[in-house]
Amino acid sequence: MYVSSLKLTNFRNFEQAEFTFDQAKTAIWADNARGKSNLLEALYFLALAKSGRGARDRDVLRWGADYFVIEAQIEREDHPFPIRIAYDPRVGKKQAFLEETSLPRLSDLVGAFNAVLFSPEDVDLVLREPVQRRRILDILVSQSSASYLSDLEGYQRVLAQRNRLLKDRGSALLSHPEQIEPWNGQLAELGARIVARRLEALDDIQPLLDDYYQSIAPTPEKLKAEYRGPVSLETRDSGQEILFEALRDRLPQEVELRYTLTGPHRDNLVFSLDGKAAHQFGSKGQLKTVLLSWKLAEATFLERQTGWRPVLLMDDIFSELDPKRAEAVLEMVPRFGQVVLTSARDPDLDFEAQGFRLLEL
Repeated sequence: MYVSSLKLTNFRNFEQAEFTFDQAKTAIWADNARGKSNLLEALYFLALAKSGRGARDRDVLRWGADYFVIEAQIEREDHPFPIRIAYDPRVGKKQAFLEETSLPRLSDLVGAFNAVLFSPEDVDLVLREPVQRRRILDILVSQSSASYLSDLEGYQRVLAQRNRLLKDRGSALLSHPEQIEPWNGQLAELGARIVARRLEALDDIQPLLDDYYQSIAPTPEKLKAEYRGPVSLETRDSGQEILFEALRDRLPQEVELRYTLTGPHRDNLVFSLDGKAAHQFGSKGQLKTVLLSWKLAEATFLERQTGWRPVLLMDDIFSELDPKRAEAVLEMVPRFGQVVLTSARDPDLDFEAQGFRLLEL
């Protein structure tokens, strides 16, 4: 699976622009502030129907424009197809089209085209913030499982309703806990399925993660991704009961704080190097290598789960990587499907010698 062409209208700094990509390797080569990162952001939009950089739709709309459109042609051996995403703030609506058919929900697009995005701005954001570490795990599993994404959306709806009840009823719930138990039951059921799938995905990705880290890093330190929450891989079959009891037991605290304290929205994903939390003790180079290893492991995981190689989008991967690590990354690129990377103009990087097609902005 790969993107053969992309057309942008009023997206970020692009008023009207069209691009074509090599089936295997494309290097976007340009000076800073020319839109290299914006181009990768647009490609990632095709997978999630939203910005991989966490930007609101209004934020990616070109200044002064009334709407934006992203159009692409996806090539797949059995069935090529177009994707179109359009947003018009005047009607407050974003639509996704697959093969020219409007999808009922934006989330219906997820899984049609898979991509993995590495962005250097994510290094501090993702690895230092628990909510962002959960997010990269959720994006990974969602692209490989439509049922997971459905459970995640359902969980968020029930969570919002339960939190509203905690705010509205407050301490009255302590004398009438039966009022909140229906929400406990739904949260426990959906949460158990979400946590089980997260744990299984992490179990699959762990050996890949360490292998890629060892291939990139010139040190013997071991990288591990650890899931922290009340349910473990060993107890996942009893996850619903564990979460239900935890919700019941923590009700007094939740009444005081007025929000839900237990569930997958509060669990943590921690990356460690030789047993030390990377987000607390890792250097910038180590953190970048951790996230890069995760992204490469994501790509392999998605290929194994779906049967299709995702497009690997790599933004400015060479900054803060020493020459040995940069060379190791380039040597690994042929293992993957389509790779689109960006780099500032650097005479020391000979992409054409590595088989990349150059796309200059």
